[in-house]
Amino acid sequence: SSRGKERKSRKSIFGNNPGRLSPGESATLAKASGKGPFDVMRQTWEDPCSPYNSPASLSAIIRTPKCYHISSLNENAAKRLCRRYSQKLIQHTTCQLLRTYPAATRIDSSNPHPLIFWLHGVQLVALNYQTDDLPLQLNAAMFEANGGCGYVLKPPVLWDKSCSMYQQFCPLERDLDNKEPAIYSLTIVSGQNVCPSNSTGSPCIEIDVLGMPLDSCHFRTKPIHRNTLNPMWNEQFLFRVHFEDLVFLRFAVVENNSSAVTAQRIIPLKALKRGYRHVQLHNLHNEALEISSLFINSRRMEESPSGNTLPTSMLFSMGERKAAVTYKVTIHGIPGPEPFTVFNVSGGTTAAQLLHQILATTKGTESCAADYFLMEEKSFISKEKSECRKTPFQRVIGPEEGLVQLLNSWFPEEGYVGRIIFKTREENLNERNIFQEAKEDAAISSEDDSFFVQVHDVSPEQPRTVIKAPRFSTAQDVIQQTLCKAKYSYSILSNPNPSDYVLLEEVTKEPANKKSSTSKPSQRILSDQECVFQAQSKWKGAGKFILKLKEQVQAARDDKRKGISFTSELKKLTKSSKQYRGFISPPLQVLPDSPQSKDERSACSLTFSDIME
Repeated sequence: SSRGKERKSRKSIFGNNPGRLSPGESATLAKASGKGPFDVMRQTWEDPCSPYNSPASLSAIIRTPKCYHISSLNENAAKRLCRRYSQKLIQHTTCQLLRTYPAATRIDSSNPHPLIFWLHGVQLVALNYQTDDLPLQLNAAMFEANGGCGYVLKPPVLWDKSCSMYQQFCPLERDLDNKEPAIYSLTIVSGQNVCPSNSTGSPCIEIDVLGMPLDSCHFRTKPIHRNTLNPMWNEQFLFRVHFEDLVFLRFAVVENNSSAVTAQRIIPLKALKRGYRHVQLHNLHNEALEISSLFINSRRMEESPSGNTLPTSMLFSMGERKAAVTYKVTIHGIPGPEPFTVFNVSGGTTAAQLLHQILATTKGTESCAADYFLMEEKSFISKEKSECRKTPFQRVIGPEEGLVQLLNSWFPEEGYVGRIIFKTREENLNERNIFQEAKEDAAISSEDDSFFVQVHDVSPEQPRTVIKAPRFSTAQDVIQQTLCKAKYSYSILSNPNPSDYVLLEEVTKEPANKKSSTSKPSQRILSDQECVFQAQSKWKGAGKFILKLKEQVQAARDDKRKGISFTSELKKLTKSSKQYRGFISPPLQVLPDSPQSKDERSACSLTFSDIME
């Protein structure tokens, strides 16, 4: 009936009904060919020859086209607009504020997923704050990156005209031709106290990539049986991302037996830094858990474009933003007190440009760039003992080779770590000769070049430690490794300098006579450059190394000297007193079978003379 159509038009957020007309509009547009006003508005929007606007836009047919007006949409109405008029909705939100709120049918105070509205440029997404569910946690992660100030700038593709995909981006598309996505590698290494309320559970990690439908995916690790304190997973996942500006990663700790989520954390993909990181976990109320975290490794690998394909990072960013993106490159071997130096480069910086930058900022280097070059070194790492001795792979970086592309080509998952070294031509020739000699020596000597050494009295928290060191290690090398292993001790933190310590060698020789069960240990201090392996190989009995402070050793020496001087002075006084009085103490009668030792005799005679005196 016409009455029902009028009621439907009054509930609609689009178009004009006879009861409420915008100024300057006639009522004849709402009554045409027996159709309701909502159908007329839909027809005028879809018709490119509509008298409202050409081309048709959402701002032309919505009732509040003023820039200072805001429209409030029901959740269901906003979803219909996202599905039917995706690009026109994005165009409308470039100059109009739009708000959406949960539907009235959510009697349990649940929340809609806000990501679909953010992808279409909707500025305000109202949620029920009394329900701690996934949408509310996602909303907290959205505004967590900038300190919770309540304002986050939309991605450039939704508002910037200089972006190549402006007014061509459709978030609900599932097929993007000629667009190369970025590949992310995420490794879940381990966890720390992942289930605070259950210490005997079997946890596993669920990873959700939340973004546009083309980028969304789900992963799950294997469960670790009855270990929530320090579970180890070491599982790697690869996923593709097209639109990186609005992608979130959700880590959920799930108890395998009950499928209950014990901890979670949502972070934006843009906030995830490259390398090994600790991700602090939150509880289900999104409160931080102080001692619960995940240890992860992440890196971004952008595939090299081939043919007509273009990387999506270039399509969804504006020109100024592309030029302003900087990367940090670590260069080793530059003359100076530091072992490495960090430089800022852009995406198009070549090796020759960085070399000129190094020479301009580093003192003590000549201005001729031909005498220097950059070298790439890949050091292989593996748990197998045979692969640990592999020599690092080295090659000279070409002058026109891009540095960012070089960094993205490294894959630590394949078992190596790469770095860039600053070298001179002379150093390269010398290192080649040294390397050839070392290779020949290694071919001659096939035995193992390392040994185990145990150091005692490291700290009150760590009474002893065992380290593996090369055979040519000196006493200072062993001390440095020992301090690094016990760096969290309070006594070590107060004296962290290895030069303040010495190694005390204590060897208990085997008694020559089997009847004597005890033997006095001998002690000596190793010099700083003395080889520890040679000193340990000379032991003929039980021995150990003791870590001592130089101050303690010096104080013990001073006390010993004072004791010797006191005893000698006492003997002199005793002798002079006897000679002065002309008195000679009668000798003590000792039986031949008496087991009295010489020390006891001297002690007794001294006591008797004192008594007589």
